[in-house]
Amino acid sequence: MLGDIAEAGNVCGLRKVNLKMELYVQEFGLNQPSSIVFIHGGGLSGWMWDRQVKDLSDFHCLVPDLPEQGKSLDVTPFSIKASAEQIAELIKSRAHGGKAHVVGHSIGAQIVVQLLSSSPEVVDYAIVNSALVRRIPGMNSLIKPTVKLTIPLTKSKWFAKLQSKALGVPDDYFDRYYNDSKSITADSLEHILTENATFSLPKRLEFSTVPTLILVGQKEKGIMHSSAKDLVYSIPNSKGYVVKGVGHSFSFDAPELYSSIIRAWLTDNKLPTDRLDAV
Repeated sequence: MLGDIAEAGNVCGLRKVNLKMELYVQEFGLNQPSSIVFIHGGGLSGWMWDRQVKDLSDFHCLVPDLPEQGKSLDVTPFSIKASAEQIAELIKSRAHGGKAHVVGHSIGAQIVVQLLSSSPEVVDYAIVNSALVRRIPGMNSLIKPTVKLTIPLTKSKWFAKLQSKALGVPDDYFDRYYNDSKSITADSLEHILTENATFSLPKRLEFSTVPTLILVGQKEKGIMHSSAKDLVYSIPNSKGYVVKGVGHSFSFDAPELYSSIIRAWLTDNKLPTDRLDAV
């Protein structure tokens, strides 16, 4: 599938761009009128959006690899606030008219939330999928020992297969997942886990007027559902839905549905409400 995406991207204007600090970005559909920035989940990279880029080929798509992940491994250290600043700069420099729709998953969704607080003027419409905004009590004390135990295993293919199954990564994406997994360092993993576990609702979020769609998978943990409710309450121009039958790996579990929801929200069309329950 990656080859298909890359080939299609070359036809419609694919460029690989190095931003300040060497953030790696793929760009598709340069000649399309509206820009979307896709922000991946923690420990993954831009490949997780391959299906959405293909389904939304009539949009100009920007797909960065976040700091310390994918092909941006040398951009350090990772933080949600710094990543939001980098995404804002990406939009100003590469999105048409200096403004873009923004779609984020998991830690990428947390970055979207931060962006709505710090730079809402660069965002047209936003989609926040599976964003944790409630701190996990006691998690900080567990991160270092967890990383110490886990990081040697990330180099092993058998462990990566277990992890990819848990994350819902399709088999044909395993090699890319494994490359990301075995490349991550202990420091990077600690940064990602700490930022994810300690993120909370940022200040000034209540002043955002960006139309924002909040999504959470039906099978996700209770704290994720509570986080979705917090976001709907905190962002004035937002709607929140539980997606039936999916978990945290929504983009892999039901890629066609995910793409259709993205398209509907960004184009002011009707959402597939038969698959959605209000938060």
